[in-house]
Amino acid sequence: MFDFFTKGRKLKLGEEKRAPSADTFPTYDLLKEIVILDIRDEEEVKEYGKMPNSINIPFHPGFTESLMRLDKNKKYGIMDLRGVYIQEAVEIAKEVGLDAVELRGGFFYLTEVMNIKPIRN
Repeated sequence: MFDFFTKGRKLKLGEEKRAPSADTFPTYDLLKEIVILDIRDEEEVKEYGKMPNSINIPFHPGFTESLMRLDKNKKYGIMDLRGVYIQEAVEIAKEVGLDAVELRGGFFYLTEVMNIKPIRN
């Protein structure tokens, strides 16, 4: 199928390529009711810009602890650059008690398909 689900990411020992998700892509209505949790690295945020209504918590050691500080009364949509790490991050968010959904396609889907303009510093 498509390699963009694992492109740029090395598979772990024993891990297989992830099949495309059956979840639907984000809609404008969904984006109105969530806070975007941006798990991209700081370098990617600087290079491509920040999404409106987003919080940046990079997906690295300390990610779980950072999620635990978020408001559990809000709904979060988790995105990365291309949608590679989202599923794993959503699972972690749910484990700490957050209402989280996957923003399938990541930053590039939101900016290129949905035409949402990132904020550049």
